[in-house]
Amino acid sequence: MKKILFFMIMAIFPTLAMASPFGLKMGMSIKEIAKECEGKPEFVKNDAYIIKPKKSHPSFEYYFVFVDKNKGLYQIKALSSAISTNDYGTELQGAFNTTKDRIAKKYGEATIRDEIDPESVFQEGYYWMHTLKGGARTLAAIWGKGGKLADNLDMVVLECSASEISSRQGFLILYYFFKNADKIEDEQDSVF
Repeated sequence: MKKILFFMIMAIFPTLAMASPFGLKMGMSIKEIAKECEGKPEFVKNDAYIIKPKKSHPSFEYYFVFVDKNKGLYQIKALSSAISTNDYGTELQGAFNTTKDRIAKKYGEATIRDEIDPESVFQEGYYWMHTLKGGARTLAAIWGKGGKLADNLDMVVLECSASEISSRQGFLILYYFFKNADKIEDEQDSVF
């Protein structure tokens, strides 16, 4: 009986180990990441590359990875396609809440930041997109602050962003920060 239980656990373990975001794991080199992508990663600048992971999500259109030459993958950023919305941001907020609830199935309840600058003269609801675009409003869900996350993650953040082109379009941005991200940032900042 113990042997059967052992083999069942071992059969499940590889599946659990592969459950990382978009099939990517902390510390992967750009060559290892390329094996998990459709096409070759495209260098942008500094540590950033545009990728198309084989394991992508239909809500997100663009994917960026941040890879340190010594410590490997330390951050993933996914950007949704444009979401058409009204001045109240109804459709964008709806997409945010749906995505937040789906992520919560894996990482648990998030801490929500739904704030507007009290100094803003645009407090009414019909200025929701205007204040988001101007930086006076924040809507974000944060997982991992003070808690433990799977997949060597330190923090996961989902936030709303307004389009620079149209006041009636927004985006969702999803960040995955791995546990090695702070160390890499500290090394980069050590030159100051």
